[in-house]
Amino acid sequence: MKKIFNPEYRYNRQKRFPDIPDEKWNNWQWQIDNRITDSTKLKTYFSNIDTEAIESVAKCFSFSVTPYFLSLINDDIPLNDPVGKQVIPDIREFQKDSRLILDPFKEEKERSPIPGVVQRYPDRIILVTTNFCPAKCRYCTRKWNWDKCQFLTSEMLKDVVAYLKIHPEIREVIITGGEPFLLNLEFLDSILSAISSVDSIEVIRIGSRILSFLPQRISDDVVSILSKFSPIWIVTHFNHPNEFTSDTEKAVKKLLRAGCALCNQSVLLKGINDSVDVMKNLVHALQNILIKPYYIFHPDLIEGTSHFRGDIEDGIQIMKKLRGYTGGICVPYYVVDLPEGGKVPLLPEYVLKKDENGILFSNYEGMEVVYKG
Repeated sequence: MKKIFNPEYRYNRQKRFPDIPDEKWNNWQWQIDNRITDSTKLKTYFSNIDTEAIESVAKCFSFSVTPYFLSLINDDIPLNDPVGKQVIPDIREFQKDSRLILDPFKEEKERSPIPGVVQRYPDRIILVTTNFCPAKCRYCTRKWNWDKCQFLTSEMLKDVVAYLKIHPEIREVIITGGEPFLLNLEFLDSILSAISSVDSIEVIRIGSRILSFLPQRISDDVVSILSKFSPIWIVTHFNHPNEFTSDTEKAVKKLLRAGCALCNQSVLLKGINDSVDVMKNLVHALQNILIKPYYIFHPDLIEGTSHFRGDIEDGIQIMKKLRGYTGGICVPYYVVDLPEGGKVPLLPEYVLKKDENGILFSNYEGMEVVYKG
């Protein structure tokens, strides 16, 4: 069966990391220890980068990328590449836009009833466990905590459980970060156990980009922990078909064996995935390895992201070309997450007109279909 994997990944790895044996490469701790976090090191892999521009941006918004994710970049100029653009600092991050702020969802203070908890909806909470992530998306929603020393502690976890018990209307906990799969595994086990012990909690969700940045982290030990708790939904984050490799598929298969359900959130990013062909290949790649396409987000109103923002109409046109042109299971919701209004789905306009013979379905790609009766 055909798989949609990055065709250049093996070549890129050999070219950029020729002396690293499989034993090290597949060790998630080696990947973490060897992250690229400054322009000098980055220039050893990409000679054509503007180190001065990268350093000036990194002073405001730091950057990090794993060797694995770096090997998914297929262009020798990373800011020309759809994977590279997601993680390499860009001088356009300094473009000013009065709509864009660091914490538009007011997660840090106003919507945080107790430390570590963010609540925007009555029936679910976000549990921010860490600010550490193996790589940093330039459009990250949680940029406000990048440079903070923010880690959930055992004492904070006790307060979270107490909060859940006095709020039985909360039925779902979304564990996020940073990257929750980089927590100490004993502590991750404790978090899942503590949350599961609350009678009103029905579902646990884990928001993670580990399958894209560092699939090697999904070890047998991780699977052993996850398999004890059900149902767990893993919400993945892929934006482009070049983010998929055979390592991705191996990690997904382990999570499925643990009894997890998987769905994906993407962000519609200008110059990265804002075309019908790229988005169609992306959702097909997700379906191919048993991840349900869930959301395509219009970019959040985050400082430093104006160059990622396209027109909403472009996103609607992509949705128009997906629906009916690929299987319904591949079609996600296209949404805007409003700071004060939550997630609003954006749909193509399908006009229904009624006449004496039935209902006329019109304006869908010029087609006219009459439904009788």
